[in-house]
Amino acid sequence: MWQKPKTDWQASDFFNIEDYNRIKGNLNEIRTQALAVWPDFDFSAMGADKTYQDYSFYADEINLFEENIENLCEGIFPFVVGEKKTFADNTPFIDWQELNRIESACLLIYENVMGAVKGRKTLAFILNGGIF
Repeated sequence: MWQKPKTDWQASDFFNIEDYNRIKGNLNEIRTQALAVWPDFDFSAMGADKTYQDYSFYADEINLFEENIENLCEGIFPFVVGEKKTFADNTPFIDWQELNRIESACLLIYENVMGAVKGRKTLAFILNGGIF
């Protein structure tokens, strides 16, 4: 289910489990909605939602966000979403500017996908009179 992205990250904000799960869930929702209009495209599974029992974030998990944004842009439309970053273990964690970029990209892609989904033309009647 789509959740409103946080696009006003500040340097003083902390990234938490709810933020992680929101971004992951939004990327999954965009893909689900897009498949109603576009043919299947590459998309990497991001695993189950995090809980407080596994309160940690790894570089490869954040890299999946980046990879899936790129996959969405390749599979749907080449949206301008900024430069893809790659994170590595034992290096600085994702910062507030990158979180703004990722969540803004999700919002841009989602709004365009939903416009396409809602704008599909449908017939106002059933062909062959509904006889099966």
